Amino acid sequence: MFQIALDILTKQEAKELLTPKMLNTVDIVEIGTPLIIRYGLSIVEQIKDWIKGDKILFADTKIADAGHWETCEAISSGANMVSVLAGASFNTLEEVRDATQLNQAKMVVDIIDLSLSDESKIKFINTLNPDYLCIHLATDVVKKGGSLLEFSRQLSFVSSRRLPLMVAGGIHPQNLLDILKNIQPAVVVAGSSITKASDPELEAQNMRRIIDETILY
Repeated sequence: MFQIALDILTKQEAKELLTPKMLNTVDIVEIGTPLIIRYGLSIVEQIKDWIKGDKILFADTKIADAGHWETCEAISSGANMVSVLAGASFNTLEEVRDATQLNQAKMVVDIIDLSLSDESKIKFINTLNPDYLCIHLATDVVKKGGSLLEFSRQLSFVSSRRLPLMVAGGIHPQNLLDILKNIQPAVVVAGSSITKASDPELEAQNMRRIIDETILY
């Protein structure tokens, strides 16, 4: 699946990006953490109204505590997918899992803050069996030249292929094919490569074509 991430944008900019053509190209609309920080969970309600409930709506909440309450707040605002940080406590991770299952929503565990030496947490996440495990290279790392592929090679999650993987961080048409072949993700996330493009619809369609052709052939 293909996901557009709406991150450091104004409300109007986000609305202008969600054209019928864009919505026909992507499977998931992500309300990014910066957008939630800027406008609160009300932005989830507004985007749900704009897209007429036609797509999976992912609130990138990056929950770190109060797992049940924060999950339910995001879902009641219109999200049907939420994220929790891998570095959160075992109890918080369990609360998010239970709340998403109770509300028939999906859980994403984001490893952006995970210590790769924390073997007990890695084992626990595998047994938790989230809907998606997000291999996420931080924006600040991408800006310094970091590589999602290089990062992924350090991860047992990728080599074991036990969990459906979501990939995010510095993905664009030039590196997408290598990411698809080497990581084999279930969900590809593109943010600024689309939102900052001179023609966002064309950029999204190009990435979608690469994804579809790689899956088919």
